[in-house]
Amino acid sequence: EARYGRVWCRLRCVYGRLTAHASCRWRAAIAMINSCVEGILLIVLVIGLSLIFQVQMKLFSAEFASALAKADGVVATVTVLLEDSLTWRGFFVALVACAQFIVWLMALARLDLSLAIPMLSLGLLVVAWSGGMWLGEDLNWVRVAGLCATGLGIGLVMYS
Repeated sequence: EARYGRVWCRLRCVYGRLTAHASCRWRAAIAMINSCVEGILLIVLVIGLSLIFQVQMKLFSAEFASALAKADGVVATVTVLLEDSLTWRGFFVALVACAQFIVWLMALARLDLSLAIPMLSLGLLVVAWSGGMWLGEDLNWVRVAGLCATGLGIGLVMYS
């Protein structure tokens, strides 16, 4: 039985039926670690997609603002909104939003919600910092202090 125990355990591990046998436990641990690492990488991808989405939405809203200023009346406003929505940026924003949603679902399948949400909150910091760097928004010392406090709070939640 000892001679067949190891072979039998390997076969059971291959088919996903993990047992209490010592050589199977490390495979389960590695599979769990790999799933967690995949989830973290997916969260990083969601944050990157969120950054792209938010920057494009800011640029998209600038197009809307200039178009709405020219529109006069409800029908003209609706027409301008529809015309501006059917541009390449409108489709790109919709595509990035869909991709972000799908990747977020994939990350949730691999991570606990109590870990995924605080990690996703780091995206707020990335977007706020990037808005100041790329879009020239004001990053005064009060906003930077707020971003640092938010980062510290997120770190404390993730640590606990």
